[in-house]
Amino acid sequence: MIRGPRLFHTVRALRNEKTVSSVNQVLQESSNQKQIISGAPAELAANRMVRIYKEAKAATQSSANNSKYWKIDWDVLPRGNRWENDLIGYQSSSDYMQGTRLSFETKESAISFANNQGWDYFIQEPKKRKFRKKEYAANFYHSSGPLKHIRTK
Repeated sequence: MIRGPRLFHTVRALRNEKTVSSVNQVLQESSNQKQIISGAPAELAANRMVRIYKEAKAATQSSANNSKYWKIDWDVLPRGNRWENDLIGYQSSSDYMQGTRLSFETKESAISFANNQGWDYFIQEPKKRKFRKKEYAANFYHSSGPLKHIRTK
């Protein structure tokens, strides 16, 4: 399942019989079939590498929500026409795919989507968390040396 903007205009266009016949003619003439239907620029499929990854859990206690989905993002272009914005000092770029991220329910759906689009990809597997059991009583164990003075105010 792709989360984000949906392309309803493609589905509506395919319902028309004349459009279907012209799309089928274009597909037979083309080597990269999905690229023509998606309308993506040719340099996106030819030169760009995408990363398929699962975000790490944030450090807060209740933030496992962003680590549910697999995501696709694009590598930064080596010469992506970067410049510094004179007014604010921010870094600007002419790379239109730099801020684009796609979310998927499973890794397999992300891989199949990248394959269907003709994109080269690499998979960054998530690291497994090592859970260590902690006890509240460990805060009060005896430690040799000077006493710790903990201020509360």
